[in-house]
Amino acid sequence: MDFRQWNTASRPQVLWLSGPPECDIHQVSSYIVDQEKNRTSKTQHFVLYFFCSTAAGKQPIVVIFIHTLLDQIVSSSPTSKRGLIVRRFLHSLLEGAFNKERIPNWERRGFNEKDPPDEDIRKLLNAPTNELWAALEAVLGDEEQRGLSVVVDGLDKVEHQRDELIRGVRAFVEHLQQRTSKVKTLLTSRPLADIKDVFDGLSCIEHDRERKGPSVPHVLTLNWTNLNEQRVLS
Repeated sequence: MDFRQWNTASRPQVLWLSGPPECDIHQVSSYIVDQEKNRTSKTQHFVLYFFCSTAAGKQPIVVIFIHTLLDQIVSSSPTSKRGLIVRRFLHSLLEGAFNKERIPNWERRGFNEKDPPDEDIRKLLNAPTNELWAALEAVLGDEEQRGLSVVVDGLDKVEHQRDELIRGVRAFVEHLQQRTSKVKTLLTSRPLADIKDVFDGLSCIEHDRERKGPSVPHVLTLNWTNLNEQRVLS
């Protein structure tokens, strides 16, 4: 019932799938990403996705997350709009960097008048995470007319700065809920205590749990075996 509501509702919806590693929830996430891509037109609806288990690099996980989604937004947009999207993102970061109250931060982040433009852009893209989140939201604000699906898989697999990522994702989800266009957000992880605390209040399908009535309003049993069989058959 919760999944059907998430999948068909015309207003913004968010759903958290959780279960132990043997449930292979990432297979469900991959299937849903493919389904969303295949059944939607890029001009009307676009899909953003992030698989935490495959994210690796020297940059903080939040920076990788935001850069990945920005790249997908650019790739899913018409060629004529891609430059505008990048400029909108950079312009938002510039506004944060040149804010009068943050001038000391500008110098502390290593900007120099003698630096070439590509070096300035590199430093901008490594802005503080609050400015990166704001820039991503600014870009999506310009795409308000298009529907959106967001899938973030395996949040429990993040080893470093997990708390910062999941709190940032929760705030990002709440921002998306304010959009007027259709937005579907799917989050997956093991039901760890720290993630449960941050995601408290979100609709949740937890493996091998049933609705208990008003005290647990958003939890139900999900038969992963049957779901995987349906996925293979389809």
